[in-house]
Amino acid sequence: MLMGFFAFAQMDALRSNLRVGGTYQDPVPDKFHTPIIWYALENAQNEDYWKDVDISKVVMILRSGKDERSAGISSLLRKWNINRVVGRSIQPEAINFITVEFPNPTRERVLNFLREAKENPDVIVAEPEVIHRKMACPPNDTYWNYQWGPYVIWADSAWCYTRGDTMVMVAVLDQGVDYTHPDLGNVRYGYDFVDNDSDPRPDNPYTEEHGTHVAGIVAATLNNSLGIAGMANVRIFAGRVLDETGGGTSTWVANGILGASSISRVRVINMSLGSSTPSSLIQMACDTAWNRGKLLIAASGNDGSYGISYPAAFPSVIAVGAIGTDGYYLYLAPYSNYGPQQEITAPGGDNNTGYCILSTLPLNSYGDVGWGCSWVGTSMATPHVSGVAALVFSVRPSLTNSMVRTILRNSTFDLGSPGWDMYYGYGMICAHCAVLNAITGIEEGAKNETKKPFELNGNILKVYEEASLFYPNGAKAQDIKGETSIALKKGVYFLKVKGRTYKILVL
Repeated sequence: MLMGFFAFAQMDALRSNLRVGGTYQDPVPDKFHTPIIWYALENAQNEDYWKDVDISKVVMILRSGKDERSAGISSLLRKWNINRVVGRSIQPEAINFITVEFPNPTRERVLNFLREAKENPDVIVAEPEVIHRKMACPPNDTYWNYQWGPYVIWADSAWCYTRGDTMVMVAVLDQGVDYTHPDLGNVRYGYDFVDNDSDPRPDNPYTEEHGTHVAGIVAATLNNSLGIAGMANVRIFAGRVLDETGGGTSTWVANGILGASSISRVRVINMSLGSSTPSSLIQMACDTAWNRGKLLIAASGNDGSYGISYPAAFPSVIAVGAIGTDGYYLYLAPYSNYGPQQEITAPGGDNNTGYCILSTLPLNSYGDVGWGCSWVGTSMATPHVSGVAALVFSVRPSLTNSMVRTILRNSTFDLGSPGWDMYYGYGMICAHCAVLNAITGIEEGAKNETKKPFELNGNILKVYEEASLFYPNGAKAQDIKGETSIALKKGVYFLKVKGRTYKILVL
């Protein structure tokens, strides 16, 4: 049976134990000395401050040895008819505070009380009780409690900052999208590159379901009290490049990439498709789209073996592998491909455990609600990452594709070996981390970061620490002493330094 609401409790424990990757370190003081700030008084007219306080209760931090019975404090409380203490410090030797019930509370009365308390020498600081909430903004969509994928990558926390911007567009190059689905109102544009017409709907809605499913993961309307929650409320460009058999020629796919990348509002191109055979045409189309500023994201493949599919394996494309779960553990799904180009992983599901990926299907339906489990794959993992990228572009539209790619790499849960590895890439995408990193500008920090143990300039690798260099097949190329520069031939390498692995790409 597909995972439902009952399993979210155990998923809470699972996702709470995830470790975030990254190597950035800033200086941290040995000790902190709390400044005395009367936040409520300083924010007397700031409506945002008062949204999260309970004015019926006031916290008073008192001088050591003082309490509600002390003369100065007792006199202040009596004047304001405060006669009930509803909380107090469990360690008054560390922080000596009491919480009192404030009668007839209004903002102005509380502010006047605080102004008077500030003049009392026994009061260090006072403020209304501040309400703290878990950093999650779950949507009201009907089937949210079935959506373990967005949940485990902390999308609900990312949505506290943004739910997407409709000025951002994601191109879904696939089997067509049924834009008449009531939960796919964000699909506004498209083209059928197979039949060469302006209608990107599936020709046969009973057999062409894949694109509608993928589009829903990216952008089914979020928080509309209907169906599922897409990763982002952004626009979709639906490009039909696969026919009713599920196949698509290089001509169709290349034209889809070129057509989508010529649209200025398209920031992300999602390709939940692939082939074991490389194509110069497709590689050139992908490189052209990248050079036009688009972020390309594609499925690594579902053969369960070594070797990333194309176009995911091309350098201008982010290769996405699939994560499965049994509700207690996260792992590379047994069908997911892996290899030296693996960049990121995301929830793709595992039909052996019943944890599949719920999304929209043609004819106003949804797949995998209740009994049954059929929709799994790197095709389902890829739009999770595309949706996260769309959220990042939503909070900072000025970012380039290169900057967002850096942010995504640095916004992962490190599931495999420390650092990059060929199974999980840089790790499983973390939506909350990516949005926060976009807000705080980690892509600039990555450029200026000085703690990395190597530099790559062209084909010259300079290593600052003792390290070992490996080829993609796992064979050791050489051991490298610290403060050494070596010239590398074009290709992919892996540098292991102090137990951490870095991917080196020489173009």
